[in-house]
Amino acid sequence: VSIVKERLSYPYTAHINTRVSTKNFTSPPKVNYLLKGMLVRVPSNYITRDEAADGVASYNRHVTSGAVEASYQNWDGAFRGSLVYTNNPAWIFYDIIINNRYGLGEWLDSSDIDKYALYRVARYCDELVPDGQEGLEPRFVGNYYLSKSTQAYKVLKDMATSFRAMLYWSEGAILPVMDQAQDPVYTFSKGNIIGGSFNYEGTSGQARPNQYVVAW
Repeated sequence: VSIVKERLSYPYTAHINTRVSTKNFTSPPKVNYLLKGMLVRVPSNYITRDEAADGVASYNRHVTSGAVEASYQNWDGAFRGSLVYTNNPAWIFYDIIINNRYGLGEWLDSSDIDKYALYRVARYCDELVPDGQEGLEPRFVGNYYLSKSTQAYKVLKDMATSFRAMLYWSEGAILPVMDQAQDPVYTFSKGNIIGGSFNYEGTSGQARPNQYVVAW
């Protein structure tokens, strides 16, 4: 048996070295790993589920001192100075847009996406909802594994659908619009419509879903 030790570099790669005994295994065993994944930018007032002692994300972080406060802290529009792990799909979506290595950062930057609209989406994702087992869980979580290159628009669209959103280009920025319950803006009837008839407008074919995948 000859063991050659070389100093090798694996940039941007998580790797592990495992040694097993052939006395216990007749063939290499199958090994699975639970990974946290990439570190991304999050708002300055955000405490991730991974950081919270109770596992519940909050927006109680003081934007200047970083101290955890007892109540909600207003966001100043800035992001934390260090990257952190989160499974909030909205901030993972933001990362793949602005990252210039594996995302669209070479063509887009932070000014090309409405971060305040994405902030509202992120808070909606973090809200706790019944888990069907008399407990509570976050409304949406994202654990993405991108194994191959594909069209950028398809990646963005697929990631947006994971938190029930559609993407629009409006006023020079990407605008995520999420399907969520809202208060009615106005009640329309034949009594307050000119001529008593409606004019209907639709979205482009590219913005409409054409298939549904349902799993239990």
